[in-house]
Amino acid sequence: MNILFVYSNKNDPCTRKCSFELSKGLKKIGENSSEIYYQELSEQMIMDNDIIIFQRLGANGIIISLKDDYRIFDLIDKYYDSKKFVYMIDDLVIEEQSGLPKKFLNKCHGAICFNEQMKQHISLYCKKVYVMRTFVDINLIKKVRSNDLEGFNISWISTGAIGKELILDIINEINSRELDIKFITMSGSSFLNGVENVKSYRYVPFTKMIYLLNGTQILLNPAPNNDKDFKERMEKRTKKTITECLNCKTELKYALAGATNNVIISSKTVPFLYAIKNKKNGLLVEDDVNEWVNAILKLYENEKFREKIIRYAYKDVNEHYSLKYASKKILEIFNEILGI
Repeated sequence: MNILFVYSNKNDPCTRKCSFELSKGLKKIGENSSEIYYQELSEQMIMDNDIIIFQRLGANGIIISLKDDYRIFDLIDKYYDSKKFVYMIDDLVIEEQSGLPKKFLNKCHGAICFNEQMKQHISLYCKKVYVMRTFVDINLIKKVRSNDLEGFNISWISTGAIGKELILDIINEINSRELDIKFITMSGSSFLNGVENVKSYRYVPFTKMIYLLNGTQILLNPAPNNDKDFKERMEKRTKKTITECLNCKTELKYALAGATNNVIISSKTVPFLYAIKNKKNGLLVEDDVNEWVNAILKLYENEKFREKIIRYAYKDVNEHYSLKYASKKILEIFNEILGI
């Protein structure tokens, strides 16, 4: 099978995962897969491939010109009966660029998303929608050197700084107890700069993020639906409620936690309710600072409990969230689309 991933933003983490990593995974299981920048997509490339995947075009910060989207849509129309076209999207941003993602969904033979909630939204625009769960490249993660941080360390990752008020309350409450606990934070905001016991980073590359996670014991994933700043931004961007937006995200942070031997503590959004069996492969809590602090203290004080969760989560991620598993899953989807 010849597979072509068409991307628009090489610097976007979603593109790295859903184009380049998946393409690499497909090559490892014997498929002929390649990636191309959308402006370089040609008629010959379409003729040379069986399946063409448009990875989040129009929904990742790169403005697609009318000239380019008309050109791509003309190619889809011309080869619709002889090739298969798929739109892949991992977030509820289908209103971007005056609804350009919805136009791709209407034009393509099928769509791929990452949970059932997202499927419900995009099924309005595409008849055949397939779900594959998120994934991590465990072999790549294993190659990142370990980070021997001293003491007990907790990480928080959020490009959009979701739950920043809650995370600050958690940090302040932990600091007030004068414990040997430090925080490593990675987000698109600098609001934690200068906070006691916090080392704050902005927009770190993937390998550095893994390096930092290798030195922590807990990964926090607060996603409160009363986050005013995130609510305003996302509801304006998506024309959906904050709850709908949060429920359409992936459980990537669970996969990252499991692959780096962290215990995840998470809000009870749909993706994490799907992935986490409470107290078995992670902890699920309500969005109350006391619940978060109590969960942290339980893991901090009980190493046996912590290590048990880490072992189970690592096994689960290795079996169900690996690049190898995802590559086989997406190949099954491609075969179904092709009618093989």
